[in-house]
Amino acid sequence: MKLISLLCFILCSVAQAQRQKIDPISFGGVKLAEERMPIDLDSFAIQSEGTYAVSGAMVHDSLQWVRLDRALLLPRALLEVSFLAPATHRYSWSYADQKVIPLFDPTTGRYTAQIFVSLFESLPLSLTEDTRVVNVVRIIPSRQLRALLIDYSCAPYQVELSGIDNDFISVGCQVQRTGPFGEEKPYLEVLMTSAAYRMKDQSGPPYIIAFHATGAASISLVNYRGEEKVVKVSARVPKNLPRLRLAGGLGPYQLETEDKNGNKRHVIAPTAMLYGNFALNETSSLRFFDSYSRNSATFHNWGTYFAWDLAEFCDQRCVLTSLIGAQGVEFRAAGAGATQSDLILPQGLEFIYKHPFGQLNYKFSYGMFASFSGLYDYQNIWIRYGKSTFWELNYIDWRQDDRRAAMVGLSIGFPLGSFF
Repeated sequence: MKLISLLCFILCSVAQAQRQKIDPISFGGVKLAEERMPIDLDSFAIQSEGTYAVSGAMVHDSLQWVRLDRALLLPRALLEVSFLAPATHRYSWSYADQKVIPLFDPTTGRYTAQIFVSLFESLPLSLTEDTRVVNVVRIIPSRQLRALLIDYSCAPYQVELSGIDNDFISVGCQVQRTGPFGEEKPYLEVLMTSAAYRMKDQSGPPYIIAFHATGAASISLVNYRGEEKVVKVSARVPKNLPRLRLAGGLGPYQLETEDKNGNKRHVIAPTAMLYGNFALNETSSLRFFDSYSRNSATFHNWGTYFAWDLAEFCDQRCVLTSLIGAQGVEFRAAGAGATQSDLILPQGLEFIYKHPFGQLNYKFSYGMFASFSGLYDYQNIWIRYGKSTFWELNYIDWRQDDRRAAMVGLSIGFPLGSFF
């Protein structure tokens, strides 16, 4: 548990240190989105217009995947641009509202700069001499290629896009709650960016298509040649966003018990589970569970706790959550007349991996509760996989003084309903 606590501290520190606007998610040569969409930097041409003969080339091995506004997944890479000019030091590059001052080499008379550029955004670079723009450089994708990246954040809403070819496009989603408590509705923002096309007023991407209900919207875009395309974006939006979700579970479990006289029994016990989750906000919730196993012996374990996301990593697909609360245990050994009850305070953690192995809307989770008290011995470990319907492998072991109950088995979980 000390190792887990240290891991939580490190991950929280990393999460706090990340930039809010652009969040690099590459670790050395490992690029998390590479398997979904390999990017060949040779697929982009560099075009310059203006006073100076500007030469440009992509710097190989500089590709990174970043997130814009925590929703839109974009590739970026270093672009090296250079030109011959007098040593007046009056030049600067402008890109995405940033100014970059080039380096001057007196032995060659060349100004050189390396600038991170977004490959999926139609943003030109401008070379300024004093206050006058003298050159414009564009990164143009190959007209023979088409790549559409719809991010995992859009998976619950079945977002589709059509109407544009020979372009690199990225789409991301973020949803907000609107309306009074108990009647909250989703407000879905679909963010779209194109490598070659912009809106007619030349406003920069990303472009936001807002869905308050299921439907479709069209947007007219033009490239720098004046060629026009009409892009259609559709999405399915649920009618409401309930905060309380209930699920049940059923399965055969092996129940091992030991009474105060040391008599041990192993039986197969039908087991029923109840799960509840009440969302407080995007990162915290109140949860409860109830597990009831009965054969010749009875073992009943329930709990309620506050769940709080400690950190997100692996491009927001991995979440580490703390579980703080209390549990109750009711145990009746075979042949015993009375049921013994106990209130315990184990604390836990849960790790969730979203969209595992490329399975959209699925979740893989590993969780555990452990005892920090010498008054009792308790463990609860589970592995869960699925989406609305899921499989769960669960192990619970409780011991106090000379009494013990342990259960292990596989169950299937299913939704019961959602409210508020």
